[in-house]
Amino acid sequence: MASSQEVLASPHEVPAGPSQRQYWADNLRVLVITVVVVYHTALVYLGGSPYFYEERTTSTLWSTVSAPAWIISVFALGPLFLVAGYFSARSLARKGPGAFARARLLRLGVPLIVAIFLINPLADYLGHLRQSPHPSLAHWLSFDYAAGLLWFVAALLACSLAYALLRWVRPAPAAHRWSGAQVMVAAAVLIAVTAFVVWQRWPLGDTHTFLHLDWGEWPQGAVLFALGVWAGETGSLEELTAWAPRLGWIALAATAVFAAVGVYEKMHGHLQSALHGTNWVALGAAVLYAIISVAFTVWFTALIRARWTSSGPLRARAGRASYAAYVLSDLVITAIAVLFASLALAPELKYLIVAPAAVLACYLIGYAATRVPGISKVL
Repeated sequence: MASSQEVLASPHEVPAGPSQRQYWADNLRVLVITVVVVYHTALVYLGGSPYFYEERTTSTLWSTVSAPAWIISVFALGPLFLVAGYFSARSLARKGPGAFARARLLRLGVPLIVAIFLINPLADYLGHLRQSPHPSLAHWLSFDYAAGLLWFVAALLACSLAYALLRWVRPAPAAHRWSGAQVMVAAAVLIAVTAFVVWQRWPLGDTHTFLHLDWGEWPQGAVLFALGVWAGETGSLEELTAWAPRLGWIALAATAVFAAVGVYEKMHGHLQSALHGTNWVALGAAVLYAIISVAFTVWFTALIRARWTSSGPLRARAGRASYAAYVLSDLVITAIAVLFASLALAPELKYLIVAPAAVLACYLIGYAATRVPGISKVL
């Protein structure tokens, strides 16, 4: 039976005894996915959920927290791309390009297809149940196709298949010539250039793309995945994470400047141009975005890897359920929001109740899904 570690961050891809299991990767994934669930629950009540439109706060709370929440959401998945690339390198070395590609098609492709054609239309159906009249489930199943949160899975699948093709054509080099610092600088430069180019057509946060695949996020994910592959193939993750103390300060400083630029541009009504244009502000935003992407991702990975290395029965089950929890999260969040819709509370207070309930439900349902024969081989 495959674990979710074999999909997003794969400590089990290389045979290891129980004492060698890398719990930090489980813990990192659980923490990041929990943050994703909490953030997407906030969109139901305080922002703009794509599935449940009934409740929106009229207070200033969301305008106060939206900027830091958005920044967290933009960079939160970076560590998952890095760690997935790291363990993918070890998996491919063990399995070979062909078997690796087939495994990724099963464990990433199948949930992606199910989400696009079943899970997300069902979430839309539930989100509109309280409307009168509301479209039937057949209506949503017939046309409402979107990847939703699984744009990340689509990007990871594309990166995995591209990596398998590369190693099928050209085996990994026997030795590396670049230091960890040089590779991180190169990664930041590559993210800045590719993001700047991609944003001209698909700005960051633009979901009006094919299947809502969020193309603006892909340069960051692809390069961080490649950075993880480099660390996995060369055994240099320690070399990267050794820079963590300095990278933490760099990420903090760059984030402060990035946020200040965003606030300034928003006050002057030019926020869109900061992420969509050919001016110096847009170029500077891409550079800051790239610096934060690399610095934060490596710093955060190093922090979890150094300080959160233990596990227990509950945490182990959460790690096993995390991938399924991510795949099902939009559906679960929407269902819980509908159940609590008649509760006579302000949206802000309701969020404080629903958010922890959504996290718990996502992991419980996700874990139950992993116990179902057949589904357990995918999730």
